[in-house]
Amino acid sequence: MVGSAAEFGRRAGGGPAGYAHVTRAFLRDVRARAPAPFPIFRSNLQGELLARLLLGPAREVSMLDLAVMLRVDLASVMREVERLARADLLTLRRTLAGRLVSRNPDSPLYEPLTRLLMLTFGPAAVAAEEFGRLRAVRDLYLFGAWAARYNGVPGDQPIDVEVLVIGEITHAAAHDAAQETAARLGLPVHPVVRTPTQWQGDADPFLREIRAGPLTEL
Repeated sequence: MVGSAAEFGRRAGGGPAGYAHVTRAFLRDVRARAPAPFPIFRSNLQGELLARLLLGPAREVSMLDLAVMLRVDLASVMREVERLARADLLTLRRTLAGRLVSRNPDSPLYEPLTRLLMLTFGPAAVAAEEFGRLRAVRDLYLFGAWAARYNGVPGDQPIDVEVLVIGEITHAAAHDAAQETAARLGLPVHPVVRTPTQWQGDADPFLREIRAGPLTEL
């Protein structure tokens, strides 16, 4: 992992001192096992925390709010945030109400890390997992602005997530999955539900509009 972190720093455009600093900060206290699918991150908590702060619109949140959002204890969040702040990926600001944490867009790793997080802990991965629990889902797509980002179209980070759900499922079931997805991403999630017959047909102007734009299959 040491070599991978250093290489990541070099590719991000930081000098030797810069990426060495990031490497040391990332690898300090590495006792927690990294998630198998994404071994570049220390843990799922680190990946989800970074995704919450780096994906979507810029936000400044308290440690306690982060713990509630991530459904973990406050001490774990505080430790992880402090590690990431030492690596200059996050910014801490002291207030009378406590410390607030936000992204650091000036970090040389900000842009490449944001792309990596989008692919691993972003809307596509989370929506696929949450909506995938519904057995009747036949096909699943992101459409709209997030689909454009996954297709390489540049632009600001979208403020919400649009999901097209194809299958014989109820709107209530899709709503529940959307709520779980939104809770994990910290972004509003809007599901559009259609049956396979409706999706295959050409009578729905809204579906024609969706087909004409970017789509990301999940």
